Amino acid sequence: MEEKDRAQPADPAASQEDGRNVSLTIPAKPDYLVLARLALSAVCRLTPLEALEVADLKLAVTEAASEFVDSGDDRDDDTIAFEFRLGEGRLEVELVGPENVTSNTDRELSHAIIEATVDESEFSPGRTLLVKQLP
Repeated sequence: MEEKDRAQPADPAASQEDGRNVSLTIPAKPDYLVLARLALSAVCRLTPLEALEVADLKLAVTEAASEFVDSGDDRDDDTIAFEFRLGEGRLEVELVGPENVTSNTDRELSHAIIEATVDESEFSPGRTLLVKQLP
């Protein structure tokens, strides 16, 4: 495995002092999305979310990340950065990745799935924010 294909830890100085943020940057390849889902699972253990709510969040993160993943080999240097922020009464997941990787049709379907599984979402080129309110 080449160095550029390994998940990289984010800058520790970028996290807030409360220690409830997790950052992860992975290659923008389908095989690495499982790492983001595992990180989300770990963060969700600190919340009162039920198993079905966690499963919905995992689906939303997978759909959001799929917008930044190219299944071809022509974009080897692209990455996706995940920021999991556990705040007072909410969990935010921010994804930043390459723009215009998927078709508009695929993007619309992903947005519909995301909006059905999280409480709030924001979409902009190269960035997606998912918010789940905590009970």
